[in-house]
Amino acid sequence: MRKLITLLTLLCCLIFAAGCFNSDKPVPNKPTQPVQTKTKQTLVVYRASADGRELLLPETIVMEDNGKPAIENALTALVATKPQEAKYADVIPIGTRVLSLKLDKGTAYADFSKELLKKEQGSYEQMMAVYAIVNTLTEYTEVKRVQILVEGDKVVSGHLDLEEPIVRNTTLLPKK
Repeated sequence: MRKLITLLTLLCCLIFAAGCFNSDKPVPNKPTQPVQTKTKQTLVVYRASADGRELLLPETIVMEDNGKPAIENALTALVATKPQEAKYADVIPIGTRVLSLKLDKGTAYADFSKELLKKEQGSYEQMMAVYAIVNTLTEYTEVKRVQILVEGDKVVSGHLDLEEPIVRNTTLLPKK
C-alpha cells in the first residue's frame, strides 16, 4: 500500500510538472522583440608603407555599420584605428579627431582637430598623412577632391600647400 501511495504521489508530481512546462502558452509579461542583426561595412583606408618607401597601401577594415555613411566611417577608421598588420604605418598623429565631413559638388571638406598639425612632423610624414586622407576619401566615386581643414580653417603652413582642395595621388599607390 505504501508503494502504491508513493507511486501515485510521484505520478501526480510528474503530471503537475508537465503542466508547468507547457510550451503552447506564451510567457506573460515577456515582450517578444525582433532579433536585430548587425550588418558589417567593409571599408578601404590608405596607410603608409612601414618600410619607409613613399607608398600608400590600401588596408581593408571591417566594422559594424553604425548608421553613418561608409565614407564617414572610413575617415573615422583611418584616424581612430591602428594598422592591423606590420606592413602598414600609422601616419595620422595621435589624438587627431574627425570634427566633421561634408560633401559639396565633388569636394569633401574634412575638418580635423589641431592634433593633425603635430609640430614635429617632417615633410614625409605630412605628405603621407595628407594623401592617406585624400586617397581614403577619393575611394568613393562622389569625391573628386578633398579640402583639409583644421578646426574649421584652411591650413596655410607646413610642408604642403593645403589652401586648395587636393586630388587623389596615384603615384603613391602600388603598381599593379
